[in-house]
Amino acid sequence: MTYRLDAQYSAVVASDKLDQSLHQGDTDAVLELWSSGGTTSGRLARALAREGALRWADSLAASGPRGARLAAAVLAQADASPEHISARLRELAVHSAYRVRDGAAQALGQQLLDRFADFLPIVESWASAPEVSVRRAAVQATAVPAATGNIGWSDPLLEALAPLLADRTPQVSRALGPGVLAEVYLEALPDDTVEHLAHWSTSHDEQVLWNVALAFSGSAGGKVAAKALIVLRRLALDERPYVRAAVSAALGGLVMHAPHVSVPKLQRWLAEEERAPLARAALRSKR
Repeated sequence: MTYRLDAQYSAVVASDKLDQSLHQGDTDAVLELWSSGGTTSGRLARALAREGALRWADSLAASGPRGARLAAAVLAQADASPEHISARLRELAVHSAYRVRDGAAQALGQQLLDRFADFLPIVESWASAPEVSVRRAAVQATAVPAATGNIGWSDPLLEALAPLLADRTPQVSRALGPGVLAEVYLEALPDDTVEHLAHWSTSHDEQVLWNVALAFSGSAGGKVAAKALIVLRRLALDERPYVRAAVSAALGGLVMHAPHVSVPKLQRWLAEEERAPLARAALRSKR
């Protein structure tokens, strides 16, 4: 009982401190309350967003990396115009601190989830930005609504990612094929994702094919193994080392996650001169 009363008292004190900090517009006091564990970032972000999201985001972003992280969380909850939110998130997306950049991507994703029609054009514009971290944030942001499994969003989300498939920048490519496509899209939206991957596999661009292949490399690839092998069978004929390395990694993943489907088919590949080396390597990885 004493512990419960102490916890309730602490919560009341923290609430009073938060109200006082909000009333005074005291950025340092807000950050101190957050750092001390007096309130969660989610509760604090919601309170700041209600009080004036853009004003607080500007103040927090100017206070250093810790404040910039909280600024991103506030902007995730903001109901201001998409243009004003996007402008501030874009500044955070190029911040020198990784956790701030990641927070900006997650905030954009939350806004995309909450106001899909308003923020999809913004994500599409970020996908063609000159800054690498902004393009990477566009990739990460799409994962938030994709994870819901809403099939009404699958086509526009995947089409928003399409221009980034040819992006050879490591930060972007790692976030795309073996990242959100493998870990989120194939898990939450398998049918539509496989359909798009099959279409993209007709490209001649080796970076596009690299992303397609590695999208099947994760555990979710095992759930669509039969369809994945149809796509990878075509890519296995590509002689370029960059593409073949990606196909090899994907086949290894399928052998690991869906051996009952992949092993018999790969054993038949052994009789085909061009595909045999890849099949042999994948089957060895099972031992």
